[in-house]
This record gives sequence, C-alpha cells and structure tokens, in this order.
Amino acid sequence: MSKISQITLSNFKFFGKEEVINMDNNHLLLYGENGSGKSSLFWGIYTLLEASFKQSVETDKYFQPFGTNEESLVNIYATKQICPVTNKEHCDSYIKIKSDNNTEYVLSLLDSTICGNTNAQESRKATDFINYQSIFKFQDFKNSETPNLYEVFNYSVLPYVTFPSFPIKGKTLTNAGLMWEEYKKGPGKTINYKGDTILVYKHSPEYKNFLAFEKHFNENFTKLVEFINTHGSDFVNKLGYDIKFELKYTPPTHIKKDKNYEWTAFRIDLIITSYNGQIVQIKKPQSFLNEAKMSAVAIAIRLAIIDQRIGTVVPDALKVLVLDDLMISLDMGNRDKLMDLLLDDFANRYQILFFTHDRMLFDFVDYKIKQHKQDTEWLRKEMYVGEDDITKREYPVLLDSETDISRAMKYYKNFDFPASANYLRKAVEALIKDTFPPKLSLQDSGLPHDKLRNILDCSVKFFRKIPNFDISKLLLLIRNLDILLNPLSHKTSETTVYKTELKEVFVIIDSLKSQIGAMCIKEILPRKSKVYLYFKENAQTTQKYEIELQEEMYTYEINANKNIYQPNARSLRSCTIINGIEGEFNKNERYKGTLEDICKKVHSFKRQMYNNNYLELYKNSQDTKLINIIIG
Repeated sequence: MSKISQITLSNFKFFGKEEVINMDNNHLLLYGENGSGKSSLFWGIYTLLEASFKQSVETDKYFQPFGTNEESLVNIYATKQICPVTNKEHCDSYIKIKSDNNTEYVLSLLDSTICGNTNAQESRKATDFINYQSIFKFQDFKNSETPNLYEVFNYSVLPYVTFPSFPIKGKTLTNAGLMWEEYKKGPGKTINYKGDTILVYKHSPEYKNFLAFEKHFNENFTKLVEFINTHGSDFVNKLGYDIKFELKYTPPTHIKKDKNYEWTAFRIDLIITSYNGQIVQIKKPQSFLNEAKMSAVAIAIRLAIIDQRIGTVVPDALKVLVLDDLMISLDMGNRDKLMDLLLDDFANRYQILFFTHDRMLFDFVDYKIKQHKQDTEWLRKEMYVGEDDITKREYPVLLDSETDISRAMKYYKNFDFPASANYLRKAVEALIKDTFPPKLSLQDSGLPHDKLRNILDCSVKFFRKIPNFDISKLLLLIRNLDILLNPLSHKTSETTVYKTELKEVFVIIDSLKSQIGAMCIKEILPRKSKVYLYFKENAQTTQKYEIELQEEMYTYEINANKNIYQPNARSLRSCTIINGIEGEFNKNERYKGTLEDICKKVHSFKRQMYNNNYLELYKNSQDTKLINIIIG
C-alpha cells in the first residue's frame, strides 16, 4: 500500500499561507484546539480525493474567491491574483498530497487533473473519512421512526464500493454508486412509430438488459450487506459490547410506463438481534440503545465496510483512515477497546490520521500507541489559534507535539533555567510513568506516593536487586532532585552550578530511559500471589511449601537474555507428599527472603546440595513451573 508522505494546504478554509505537513509515511496523531483548523485539514484531504470522482466544473466552485460563490472554500483573507500563463483570476488556493511512491495529487482552480484520475479514484475507494457527524447519522432518527440507512449508504458507502462489472447502454460499470445512479435513470428511451419519445419496449433487448442489470445490482448489494452482517458484530464485540445486529436490505423497485419511469429507493433497516446474550428483535435501536452503544454499532458497520472495500482496490493505492473526534460519544472503556482494535487490526493495513480537540483524549491515544510499541510509527502534532498583532487575523499554528524533555531543552537553551527545571521535573515524572514498573509509584497500601522522592527511593531499592544495573544514575537524580522541585529557590541564569546540574539531569533522564526501556520489564505475578516450592527428599517423599510473594514478580531482559526479578517472599504452610498423595498443610513461617534464598535455606535445613535450579522447583497455583512461565 501507499502512504501519504506530505500534505500541503494553501489559502484553504482556515489555512492562509502555505502550510506543509511532512508525514514521512507515518501515522498522525493531531490535537487541535477548537477553531484551530483541524477540521480544515480533514476536509482538505477529503475534498482532494473526492474530486477524483467529480468533473472540474464541480470542483472549481470550491476555489473561486471568497464571496463569489457560496460554496467557496477559499480562505477569507486570500488575495486575488492573475495567473501569468492562463490569465485566470485565482487566490493561490490549493490542496496537495504526495505519496511515498512519488505520486502527487493537486486540486486548485488552475489544476484539476485529479478529476477522473483512476489512480486517485482507487485511493479514494481505499480511504475512509469518519467523524462524529457521520457516526451520529446512524442514530439521528425520531423515536417513532424505523431507521433507514439509505442516506448513509447512498453518500458514504456506494460511491466507494466496487461491484463486478456490468455492461449497460454502451458502457461498463463497476462502481456501485454509478450503478445506482444509472438505475435511477431507467432502461433508456426510443422513438415509436408516431415519432414520440418513449421508454424502451418491454420485450426489447435494452429492457431485458436493464432487468439483468437490476438483478446484478441487487445480488451484489445483498452480498455487501451479508458481509457486513457476518463481520460487523465481531467489531461490536471487540468494542466491548455483547450486541449483535442485522442489516436488512430491501431492493429498489421500478415501474415502467410508456413515457414515464418511476423508482423507489432501496432500504437498509438496522435491527438489533441479540443483546447481552438474549435473542431480541429491536427495530428501533435508537430508542433502545444509548448513544455510546449506538456509536459502537455505527463504527462497527463502517469498519466492516472498510474491510470489504480494501480487497477490491489496486495494491499501490493510498489506504488512509482519517478519524476526526471519533470517540466523543464513547466512554473511556470503549475508547480503550477501540484504540486496541485500530492499533492491532488496522494500523498495519492503513495509514491512520487521528484528529481530536480533546487534550485528555490526545494523551490517552498517545499512551495507547506507546503501550502497543508503535511509538516510532506515529507523528504527534498540535494546532493552535494564532492571531496577528496588527490585523487581528486568526490563523492556524501547527507545531510538533513537544515532550516535557524537549520543552525543558528549549527553555534551557533560552537560559530560562527555572522553567527548564519545571519541565525536567515533569520529564522525570513521565519517565517513571512510561518506563518504570507501574507499581513502583504505589505505596504498600496501593495508594500513590505523594512525593517524587519516595518513588525514586523505591526505585533504587528495586533496581539494586537487578545484577549489573548501574544504580549511580538514579542516585544522581535524587541528588539533583531539589533543583527540580524548588527551581525558584535557586539563583538566576548566572549560576554556573545551577546550569551544570540541569545539564546533568538531561543526561541522566536520557540514560535511564535507554537503560530501563531496553530491559522490557514485565510483571508476571502480582504481590500476595501464592507459589509452591517442591523439595524432593527421596524417591517417595516430597515437601511442599506454600510461599506468599511480598512484592511483584517481574521478568526483564539484558542483552536479549530474559531474567527473573526476585521478589521478597515468606513461607506460610507446608505439607508432605508421600507416593504422590498430598497430606494436610501445617503452619510453617520459618522461611523469608527471595524465592532463591528460601530455596537455599530449605536445602540447607534438609542438608542437601542446592543446584541453582530454584525456578524449576517452584510452581504457581495452576501447577505450572515458574521456569515455563518465564520462558513463555
């Protein structure tokens, strides 16, 4: 598949001067405050690719000077100019996309070559634009109405769906939307013996061909609906709801008279067939489901349609999902599941452009991206409203989404050391949140630590138990912690020591992020878990010790080798197994320490040699050896 490498907008909607967005073939996560031009970017990409199915006379109106056409999308402050080649008046308003296969699509008043471009049409068919409004259309019905999704399919589905080809009236059609438009025109006309223009005769080859065309359209529309019905409910389930639905397709009909052709549109009914495992027949789901559940069903239908379409386009077409405030109506749990679905099932097949005006949602999606280890595959951008000091004209400000560490560096280089220290503190907090084991930030009670120093002290204790871990960086961070917590108590920019200390913190953060990030620390057993030590005394007798973990058990990697972090633990009970028959447990609180310490102490007490194999002697509560859990 192809990917967008660059997007350029000039004098289009909220965009004034030319704005170039270098995508570098990555996904895009964009935060845009209200009124910043986020939607202008969404509609710019849509308008460009949509133009491939239009004629230039239909697209010119978008680029005529503001005020000359009600449908003009030209920035209101754009100035008119004359093209020296064509002598045509324009406003230097255009949209341009470059792809990674060196294809370039442009749309303007001076360049409409994308219109009718078959390669661009393939890209439009493989691309989808989903925003809150398009999802809301699935439920924008009165309680008394039985929802008919005709408008959704007519405008958002059929124009981008490919059906098997069919010849009619001297042309061959493959596009489902064009087929529907052709159906509405009727079977064609002829001249009767009186010289009157009438519809073709009932027994004519033309009418028989039209009936075959009608059958072809209905059969393939039915297959499309069946595909959605087969796969859509799976998507709803992945979004966290036990809901099954069915789309019911009612074919269009027509009446052919001598001179008149009448048609009725197809109908798509949405019926809920199962809810929380119970068989139902809900024909007015907008009255039965809340907005979040209706949105999940709508998203599932759109995703199923996308899956159907992707198999019909050429391999090198752009495959892009442009999502604008898609999650407004979803709660956090459903947002979590939707992001898992997008990142697991779609990010490898589509280039995703995710737009939102919600800062918390932006941060959440960023967190999910990191959780799925796709950090390097995404760009983060932010859009704000700028204002000219003199003219007071507003314009979009597009920035790379800065991390706390990059903000800290910016202030550091500008000699604003107190501001740099504040962002460095946030960078340390982000480092702990994103890189350290999460439970290091919690007290034994499960409540969060209220002080950064306490978290770092716990971290020192944790990492000291990992062989060959360079603990010095953490100790240096603690030593410099005062300048991060109390930056205003330090001297100003002339203080060389202050500057040096901050510089040292930059190095420490970078080092710890690399060192700890490479370890791939993963919790495998929570605190208070029970494990069992099996000590074989002889061929007939085995001692079984119940051991309770006092800390979490983790695995980590060093030089690609998986290792075990040994938590502190204590024995609770023990029993004797004779010839495979387990006796009763008795209280046994003799042993404390790490799992290996306990194993050594048992061997010493029983006067047997320890063979450095403690992981093979322990099992979890499901009777699985710890060594197998770690390897697995």
